[in-house]
Amino acid sequence: MTDRRHQVLMAGLGKAGLYDLGPEDDEAARAPADRLDEPTVRRVAHWPAAGGQR
Repeated sequence: MTDRRHQVLMAGLGKAGLYDLGPEDDEAARAPADRLDEPTVRRVAHWPAAGGQR
Protein backbone atom coordinates (compact mmCIF):
# COMPACT_ATOMS: atom_id res chain seq x y z
CA MET A 1 0.00 0.00 0.00
CA THR A 2 2.89 2.38 0.71
CA ASP A 3 4.06 2.09 -2.88
CA ARG A 4 0.61 3.05 -4.14
CA ARG A 5 0.48 6.12 -1.91
CA HIS A 6 3.99 7.06 -3.09
CA GLN A 7 2.85 6.73 -6.72
CA VAL A 8 -0.12 8.99 -6.00
CA LEU A 9 2.16 11.70 -4.58
CA MET A 10 4.59 11.42 -7.50
CA ALA A 11 1.69 11.64 -9.98
CA GLY A 12 0.45 14.79 -8.24
CA LEU A 13 3.88 16.36 -8.55
CA GLY A 14 3.99 15.36 -12.21
CA LYS A 15 0.64 17.04 -12.84
CA ALA A 16 2.11 20.18 -11.29
CA GLY A 17 4.90 20.07 -13.87
CA LEU A 18 7.63 18.70 -11.62
CA TYR A 19 9.21 16.02 -13.78
CA ASP A 20 12.95 16.28 -13.11
CA LEU A 21 12.86 14.94 -9.57
CA GLY A 22 15.91 13.29 -8.09
CA PRO A 23 16.42 10.55 -5.52
CA GLU A 24 16.14 13.03 -2.64
CA ASP A 25 12.77 14.19 -3.94
CA ASP A 26 11.65 10.60 -4.27
CA GLU A 27 12.58 9.92 -0.65
CA ALA A 28 10.85 13.12 0.47
CA ALA A 29 7.64 11.95 -1.20
CA ARG A 30 7.99 8.49 0.34
CA ALA A 31 8.23 9.81 3.92
CA PRO A 32 4.66 11.17 4.17
CA ALA A 33 3.32 8.30 2.06
CA ASP A 34 4.56 5.92 4.74
CA ARG A 35 2.70 7.79 7.46
CA LEU A 36 -0.60 8.89 5.89
CA ASP A 37 -3.66 6.95 4.79
CA GLU A 38 -4.54 6.86 1.10
CA PRO A 39 -7.41 9.42 1.14
CA THR A 40 -5.12 11.93 2.87
CA VAL A 41 -2.28 11.25 0.42
CA ARG A 42 -4.68 11.80 -2.50
CA ARG A 43 -5.75 15.14 -1.03
CA VAL A 44 -2.15 16.25 -0.46
CA ALA A 45 -1.19 15.17 -3.99
CA HIS A 46 -3.96 17.37 -5.36
CA TRP A 47 -2.54 20.57 -3.82
CA PRO A 48 0.47 21.19 -6.12
CA ALA A 49 -1.54 20.23 -9.20
CA ALA A 50 -4.31 22.65 -8.24
CA GLY A 51 -1.95 25.60 -8.49
CA GLY A 52 -3.74 27.52 -5.77
CA GLN A 53 -7.19 27.04 -7.33
CA ARG A 54 -10.13 25.42 -5.60
